[in-house]
Amino acid sequence: MAIDIDRLKTLCEGEDLKYFLAPDRPMVMLGFGGIHGRYQVVIPIELDGRFLQVRTVGYLHCPADHPANRQVLQILGHLNYQLRMTKFGWDPSDGEIVAYTDMWLEDGGLTQKQFGALFKSLLPAIDLNYKRLTETMENGEDPGEVTPATIAADTLPEKLRKLLEKAKAASDDDEDDDDDDDFRV
Repeated sequence: MAIDIDRLKTLCEGEDLKYFLAPDRPMVMLGFGGIHGRYQVVIPIELDGRFLQVRTVGYLHCPADHPANRQVLQILGHLNYQLRMTKFGWDPSDGEIVAYTDMWLEDGGLTQKQFGALFKSLLPAIDLNYKRLTETMENGEDPGEVTPATIAADTLPEKLRKLLEKAKAASDDDEDDDDDDDFRV
């Protein structure tokens, strides 16, 4: 059971997504905002509706002669190894970096839950790694994987961040005290 543009529109509406229809082919375009940037995504219907790809547009560019190209490609390779559904690609002809999720439909349909999973995989991956990739392109060094702690350090107001650090330190002290009790005779 292939997908058509009407089903794709219904799925987008089921996720409360605002979309634009391409005037010349069966494809929708969407825009998303995240912690580190704004992103555009397209979903073209391909191969008579048997294949669906959710793909970024204009995500990043790192030409082959860019000084940090090797480091960027290493990050992309690591992300592709680490992530299950979302993959990153690099076009050596122009340096375009894209992220995408693919779904082969063949003789099956696409449920609302499956459609939502495509975005739950893609959107965090592109947003959380955008800053890592741009910083690597700017200074040639990988700042490392993005974790909840690094996000908090980058986005929380300083007062709130200090309160959280203080609470964590107190929690760590309590855990250390509890451990000592377990070893008393």
